[in-house]
Amino acid sequence: MRKRTWFEVDDPDDDFEFTDAERDFAAALSGHCAAWAPDDVTGQVGRPDDWDALLAYVGLCDWGEGKPETGKETAAESHRPLHLIDLGVHLAGDRVRGDRLHNQLYSLPDQPHAWALDATGSTEQLARAAADWFRTVLDKPIVLYVWLHEGYAYAARYAFADSGETLCQLYAKTRAPDGQADALIAAGHVHGRGWIQTVGLPTPSLYLHIRGDLDKDHVIPGVRETTKRGPLRGPWYE
Repeated sequence: MRKRTWFEVDDPDDDFEFTDAERDFAAALSGHCAAWAPDDVTGQVGRPDDWDALLAYVGLCDWGEGKPETGKETAAESHRPLHLIDLGVHLAGDRVRGDRLHNQLYSLPDQPHAWALDATGSTEQLARAAADWFRTVLDKPIVLYVWLHEGYAYAARYAFADSGETLCQLYAKTRAPDGQADALIAAGHVHGRGWIQTVGLPTPSLYLHIRGDLDKDHVIPGVRETTKRGPLRGPWYE
């Protein structure tokens, strides 16, 4: 099977109805990324419904994480990659903006992150700026922090190690220390539909380097490194 080219526009007559400038941007962006694009990530382009902007994005996964589905699959088939974060740019006219994307709407956040992109210029200049930005954010270190209680993992968080920003997390109160969940809720460490936030927990027990350029100084002090992971079962949420 042919490896898909990053940010490739497959069909000139596709439903997205890209403009010539958008096609030129996608082609230039693809060319700038070709020399360094990692094999485990695919750059894609599109235009969600009712958008005036072109979307170019990548989704990052932990390919080593997964859980059994039905028990009938092979060892390789029974595990699925865990989606961590979508990163991308919006091109509108002579401006391109990039940041973490909403995991369903692909919209940019209301408050840009410190590492966000906002540039203006020609099509070539915008493609170069976007390519440089993608390379930078793909080098951001991602770690998995794990909390243990009585030998079992009860909480975990994927995070950008350099900023501490949570990508996704889980908390299993049935495996957590007695009374901890109630204390976290009382302290306000809860979000949305009762999702307990792991930022309220004590120092993690372990960390695992997932991807990116990890500087040891980025990791939470006192956390022991591991190269193996146990089962982390439960719903993952942002």
